[in-house]
Amino acid sequence: MKNKLALLRNVALVAAAGYVEAAVGLLAGVLIARTLGPSDYGHYAFAIWLCGVLIMAGNHALPMTSIKFVAEARGSGREDVAAALVQRLRRLQTASSMLVLGIFAVVMLLAPLSDWRAQLPAMLGIAVVAVWARASFWMFGAIGKGFEAFVPENLALALTALANLILVSLLAWRGASVEIFFGLYALLGLVSTVLVRWLLRRSRVVPAVSGTIPAELSRRLRRHLLLTGVLMLITVATYRAVEMSLLKIHSTAEAVGYFAIAGALTKGAVDLLGGGMSAVLLPAMSRRFGSGGSTGLAGMLSESSRLYWFIGMMIAGLGLSVSEGLVRLLYGSRYDGAIPVLMWQLLVAGLVMVNGATAAVLTASDRQLDRIRISACTLTVNLALGLTLIPRFGLDGAIASTTLSQLFETVLSSWFARRRTRVRYQWGVMLRLLLAAAIAGALSMGLLKALHSPLAFIAAAVVFLAVYLLLSVLLRTWRRAEFEIVANLLSRLGHRGARLGDGVLRLGRYALPDEPPHDDV
Repeated sequence: MKNKLALLRNVALVAAAGYVEAAVGLLAGVLIARTLGPSDYGHYAFAIWLCGVLIMAGNHALPMTSIKFVAEARGSGREDVAAALVQRLRRLQTASSMLVLGIFAVVMLLAPLSDWRAQLPAMLGIAVVAVWARASFWMFGAIGKGFEAFVPENLALALTALANLILVSLLAWRGASVEIFFGLYALLGLVSTVLVRWLLRRSRVVPAVSGTIPAELSRRLRRHLLLTGVLMLITVATYRAVEMSLLKIHSTAEAVGYFAIAGALTKGAVDLLGGGMSAVLLPAMSRRFGSGGSTGLAGMLSESSRLYWFIGMMIAGLGLSVSEGLVRLLYGSRYDGAIPVLMWQLLVAGLVMVNGATAAVLTASDRQLDRIRISACTLTVNLALGLTLIPRFGLDGAIASTTLSQLFETVLSSWFARRRTRVRYQWGVMLRLLLAAAIAGALSMGLLKALHSPLAFIAAAVVFLAVYLLLSVLLRTWRRAEFEIVANLLSRLGHRGARLGDGVLRLGRYALPDEPPHDDV
């Protein structure tokens, strides 16, 4: 029981910090966009995206490897090995970051970005500091997680997010430039790194010390770093790299800004609605794999795919209902070009939410080579589509490229997962959820057209959610345990909540069977 409570507390902490960072980051991004305007914001957004790519390339597999192997060593009672692992992994991360930043600096000096030429020393220096600091932050945060110290990273994230909002507000009031906002990004990276290291020391996390790593563990570590590193580097290349790079070359700064805004809002929606599930699914699948092998994951993959699809249909429907009103409310009419991009990205994000389940099952069952194959094939398709469509069609081509690439990845991932686990997806339930979302979406769009108000999208969103949830119940897509969880949460809200909870329990007559069927229709 004590372990379960600790797990729930950690999940709640991670989720809460993530929500704070996402919400505050969104507000700060809105202020920066409104201050700079579409063209300058496009330059700023590309610089931030480029730093993100460099951070992923510099760290590649090291944070994930730190969590896995440090926790494993501690679980076997080898605190000395855990400390030795920390030392080796920190050295590797330092060397990797120096290599990536060195290559980046040489490339920028030889062929600088067009909008950096006038202030190349300042922009390059800011970028190097930002990447170094933030890569170190994620590495130290991962080491803390390996020692089950979740507070340092998440507290540092929350505090720097709030500081970011305050400072961005002040700079926006003063009408700051791209360079000033970019410098703030680097400064907060340094602050977060110093803060997480100080919090780790206060948490008495074991520091890096010299020690011997057993030969077998060292061999497994090298293999894991190699495979996961290859996967992460391919992921870097598919992290909107094709679209952002080709838009930068063949289109306008405004198009880059529109694409970045849509990506930020889509990521926020996915993290908000699906982040909690992602936090607990991988460890749960890992435990199931340990007890039953790959075939033991089939039932869990089937159920998690159903739940991800439920969330995905919600994201897709809301995307159709709120995109136009949300962009205009947050960013103003100057950013109308982001509306179709956001609408398509939210729609596609909903359809590909099931990737979360397939990625978890392949990782849990040690199928890293399968994930590399999937990512490599997706990158090839993405590159071919981007080179064909973006130079000719610009932003519309970028929308088509990312849409088709994500759908291809989803189909391929599902095929690999089915081969490895012999899962039988609950197609009947998923089709009924699609029907519920389609009906709810049609009603909300009709309301949106009938109301002539800047805030009509809020009413449309409420209608969509109400109809979608009602139809999802009536069409039998919930399990009895899920009704019980909702009723239990409502019962904690007092007398009225308890009455609502009783009503939810009565809806249990519409529940699916307790166990997933072998052939759901």
